[in-house]
Amino acid sequence: METLTHPKIFLLQYLENYLIQFGCSQTLSDVITFVIACGILALLAWLLKRWGTRLLSTVIHLTVKRTKTLWDDFLLQRKFFSRLILMIVGGVLLGTARIIFAGYAPAIIDILQLILRIYLVVMSALLIGSFMDALHDIYNTKPAAKRKSIKSIIQAIMIVVYVVAGIIVVAIIIRKDPTQLLVGLGASAAILTLVFKDTILGFVASIQISAQDMIRPGDWIEMPSKGADGVVTEINVNSVKVENWNKTVTMIPIYSLVSESFTNWRHMEEGSGRRFKRPLLIDIHSIHPLDAAQIEALKRHPWIAPVAENMSAISDRTNTSSFVNNLGLFRCYVAAYLQAHRQVAQHMPLIVRYLNPDENGIPLELYGFSTEKSFAPFEEVVSDIFNHLLSVAPLFGLRLYQRPTNSTVPTDPAFHASSPEEHAL
Repeated sequence: METLTHPKIFLLQYLENYLIQFGCSQTLSDVITFVIACGILALLAWLLKRWGTRLLSTVIHLTVKRTKTLWDDFLLQRKFFSRLILMIVGGVLLGTARIIFAGYAPAIIDILQLILRIYLVVMSALLIGSFMDALHDIYNTKPAAKRKSIKSIIQAIMIVVYVVAGIIVVAIIIRKDPTQLLVGLGASAAILTLVFKDTILGFVASIQISAQDMIRPGDWIEMPSKGADGVVTEINVNSVKVENWNKTVTMIPIYSLVSESFTNWRHMEEGSGRRFKRPLLIDIHSIHPLDAAQIEALKRHPWIAPVAENMSAISDRTNTSSFVNNLGLFRCYVAAYLQAHRQVAQHMPLIVRYLNPDENGIPLELYGFSTEKSFAPFEEVVSDIFNHLLSVAPLFGLRLYQRPTNSTVPTDPAFHASSPEEHAL
């Protein structure tokens, strides 16, 4: 019998014998001593929680404040030590429950141990969670955190921990070996895959993104299919949070960043320049050759003089003065202006070229890189360049192309009344 192999503790046995001598029945005596045993366990739990936890917490707080390292501060903030103390309390109660309730029905002890074991499993999972959160906080203090986020990895690890803890809890309840339960779950893997499809895809995608360093918090990404164009503010196991330039927020499923295309502007921001590639549309009817008198007149302009003199010298050496035109001189001036510009990266490609003529005129494209990479300063530099070129172009006798509007079409009634044959003449 259980009562013979595991007698009650001395206090409860003495009280039971006294109650029997006092005239109480064996059943009533067992009930009273059982209630007292529960009270002893509850009192022990209260003492451990009240005084033991307070004492250990005070010692830990004082120790943490005296240390110069940061890791213990983060562990304290994430309640790692408090959960560790609660876990120790649970372990002490688990060890003393069999002693306090010795001599009673084995089912009572089994139920108490079942509850305490589940408590220890849950506290162990929470303890690991606190440690992983503190680890993430410590990592965020390092310079590497700006280049690579580990939040998705932390979340993936915690998902595994919680799943394992859940399996162990179920195994404790049904009194089965956890490995047998895992084998049984293998048969229902297809159903679990359907239920947790997004989580599984996100878990795999987060590992790929972290391993290949595809995105980081602070990256500027552009993903038109999801309506995202802004800065990555958060990366987790399920989604990526993007704050767009218009201050809206777009949540992108993390597996979409693996299966779909997107643009990451990080390398541009880390590089030495940001590209500009914009054309000036020249009206083809404003292009004309330059004679010697016109070139001499341009030489007298302080901005154009160096380019005009160089162009004249080249024409004299090659005997091609009749082929010098205002557009060619303007192109050389634009190239010289960009080469002298302080906010244009000179060590990177710099091209001023003609594109194919079309119905809009002849595009003169400016291709180069600005040393300013932030959005507002970059646009200011490019705008200043074009403001200057737009004001200089008329000095070369050039007009920029513009589609005809009501203000540019002749409004003379006689002009509209005339026939096409009269216009041809």
